[in-house]
Amino acid sequence: MAEKDIREIDKNMKENVSLENDNISWHSLNNDYLMGSAFHNNFERLEPNTYVSENIEVLKRHPAGMYIDFKTNSPFIKIKAMLAGAAYMSHMTAVGTIGFDLYYKHQSKWAFISTTKINSKEYTVDLLKNIDEGMKEYRIYFPLYQALNEAYIGVDKNSLFNFVREEKERFVIYGTSISQGGCASRPGMAYSSILGRLLDVEVINLGFSGSCKLEDEMLYVINKINKKLLILEVEANSPSVDVLKERLSFFLDNLKDKDSFKIYLISHFDDSMCLINSEYKQNQQAFYDLQKSFSGIRFIDGSKIIENLFYEGSVDGVHLTDLGFYELANKLAGIIKDDKI
Repeated sequence: MAEKDIREIDKNMKENVSLENDNISWHSLNNDYLMGSAFHNNFERLEPNTYVSENIEVLKRHPAGMYIDFKTNSPFIKIKAMLAGAAYMSHMTAVGTIGFDLYYKHQSKWAFISTTKINSKEYTVDLLKNIDEGMKEYRIYFPLYQALNEAYIGVDKNSLFNFVREEKERFVIYGTSISQGGCASRPGMAYSSILGRLLDVEVINLGFSGSCKLEDEMLYVINKINKKLLILEVEANSPSVDVLKERLSFFLDNLKDKDSFKIYLISHFDDSMCLINSEYKQNQQAFYDLQKSFSGIRFIDGSKIIENLFYEGSVDGVHLTDLGFYELANKLAGIIKDDKI
């Protein structure tokens, strides 16, 4: 006898669908209300004609950390999206890779309320149905690991609808796959997004998976962004201590207007390989010592950030789960508010 499909056993395991409805007004998310974007170049994270590397040509099209706020009194909310492809990673969910997260503003705090449960290059799904009457404010976070070509919010065509943009202090995060959001289960759980909600700031996510090389071109990009704070999480993509020393020294020396913003440098997070491989541990210590030696910055010992989880904060020993990301964001928020390193 064929095994019964889990989606037949538990209806909550089924993909999201979109019920037929002709009474819909579609609103493009590609507009000037977009937050988490320094340059407002469609859904790309860098300006047009900005070439950093072959890899970043791909990754800059992933709208990690981007979001948009809107208000509506519609009884339902739909999302229509056209991406470059479906989800493709073995250790990251389809929701985190290609999905959208919807949050609802409740008493000045953002409450997670819905997400896209589907794995398809193009989709239209219902995010919410049977919503109580009255205007409500929402936030929708964009996919972390796939290029987004088009996206639309769908509401009842007889309802009120408007995008919202509130200017906030800007933080910039430049880093590796961890900063891009790998491997959050959904977009709103990337630590850049959690940090933005905790501190009520706009976070520009310049995390580039496997491609944080501290290039001159990225220095140029970051120098152009008006910011109150810069977080650097760069160690994991450095091939050696000597390479990191050369690249990071030049990068820090050539950041402009350093008196106008704070710089935080995070070393590698706790890694259980250090428990069983002394050579590995010694190498990690060398990276730690180097980063701690830089002056004019606020150094954060990454090994202490999620140590309370006792190595349970990742999906593969490297990339953080929601548990790891939430702990990281909360610790960062506390450090930034207290400014005690």
